Amino acid sequence: MQKIASELPVDLPDALWLQNHFSDYANPKAKICRLVRQGVLYRLKRGLYIKAAAKNHYVLGKAANRLYGPSYVSFVYALRWHGLIPEHVAHITSATYGKGRSKRYDTPVGSFLYHDVPARAYPHGVIFAGEGKQRFLIASAEKALCDALYRTPVVRSLKRLEQLLFEDWRLDSSAFRHLNHTQLMALAGHYKTTTLGTLVKFVTSNIS
Repeated sequence: MQKIASELPVDLPDALWLQNHFSDYANPKAKICRLVRQGVLYRLKRGLYIKAAAKNHYVLGKAANRLYGPSYVSFVYALRWHGLIPEHVAHITSATYGKGRSKRYDTPVGSFLYHDVPARAYPHGVIFAGEGKQRFLIASAEKALCDALYRTPVVRSLKRLEQLLFEDWRLDSSAFRHLNHTQLMALAGHYKTTTLGTLVKFVTSNIS
């Protein structure tokens, strides 16, 4: 009995899984191509697909983890996820290490951007969002803030950092106060940059 394409049990099937799933077809590869043309499956990159019917924030987070890695969702997308910034974020942004350059995938379900962070900072402050098969790796709120500051031009003064956070980025001041500041300062220490050092001074001088 041939399988119903809309009932695929996997949200992010790869080519090998699909060929095995449709092995009862005379030409599984042709079947996969048909599903893409029909809009049942979207091709994210060679060998990786996403079910159109399964597209949601959790599946997109999983897709970001799988498209390019090792990686975890971070920067502005994670700041929005954790409620630190108010604006809608157009792209799903992720952190990598040791790649040497940024990477971008433009897909039918959106754009995925990847940027390096220092290898010594990479493994710290990464958590799971979602549960079970919906889980994906994302930076904690504190880690996302550190990653985002790592990619900004150098900030040396506390006044300029405050302006950057609460005026330029429109960071929610109440959400900032409720961050784990001990963890935030510990994470900042892994980057060993001027801007993250300024963040530590800012937290020390402003949070009781």
